[in-house]
Amino acid sequence: MSRAQDALDASMSQYEAISAVVLLISMIALLALCAPGPRGGAVGQGNPSPVWIQSISPDPALDTGILGCSDGMNIINQNCVHRHRKGTFETDGARWGAPLSKGKHVFEIYWPTVGRGTHATAGVGTESAPMFVKPKDSLVGSNPKSWGLDIVRKKAVHNSQAADDVPKGRACTRCLSYTWHVFRFYMYVDCDSGTVGFGTDFAYYGAPLRFPLDKLPVYAMVGCCQPNAQITMIYRGSENRAAMPSQINKAVVPSIGPGGAVNVVVVNTNQTAYAGYPPPGAVAPGPAYGTKGEPVPPPAYNA
Repeated sequence: MSRAQDALDASMSQYEAISAVVLLISMIALLALCAPGPRGGAVGQGNPSPVWIQSISPDPALDTGILGCSDGMNIINQNCVHRHRKGTFETDGARWGAPLSKGKHVFEIYWPTVGRGTHATAGVGTESAPMFVKPKDSLVGSNPKSWGLDIVRKKAVHNSQAADDVPKGRACTRCLSYTWHVFRFYMYVDCDSGTVGFGTDFAYYGAPLRFPLDKLPVYAMVGCCQPNAQITMIYRGSENRAAMPSQINKAVVPSIGPGGAVNVVVVNTNQTAYAGYPPPGAVAPGPAYGTKGEPVPPPAYNA
């Protein structure tokens, strides 16, 4: 009986040792999957973003709103467009009105996933960059005159050539919640270095787009093939090199939109120079859409 018990104890010890080894290997594999890779790695919460975006102030000359779009879109107000074209066979685009020729600028884009379809792009293009393409394609980046990020395919695109993944590297389940499943993201246009970066409230994804400085000025653009999509683009400000850290503050601005009352946090280092910016406003009623748990685009601001 004693020998049988000893054998059983030895067998259990071996089983526990093997289980411990398997658990250790599994943990190492999981950590390797989530760890940064050789090309930048998965992007998670806490990745550093450019310092300059914390010291922006609005430039009224650049706050023109969306002034151009293809015939498949309607401009609801200066910050919001609605794609009314039926079907998904073509891609329509819209363009910010102010040319960007120098400095660094922040745009905030509200774009629920239900309104993205198979090709949804944001980026920059020259004044002659097309705002329509058939058959459907990643419009911003589908030609030599624009540079875009397809937020559905998560690819940087130029001249119809897809380049880097955004964010780069492999991503674990936890990291995926910080990627393009959010309804709001930011676009950082740096005309001094010729780069365009992206990020969300959770992470900064780097600057995957590069354009030649001799192509300046460029315009902020979006492109979409999803029927009934509604996209809101808001100019948040430009780098203020004279701003001191003590001047940086945040203002919570209430507003009313098709999704109800919302509060939008605005980083503004020089509110007295442009008093009341951005003032509360209401977006014109657009098509009510959105899924449970995903808000419709917040209101834009009417100056």
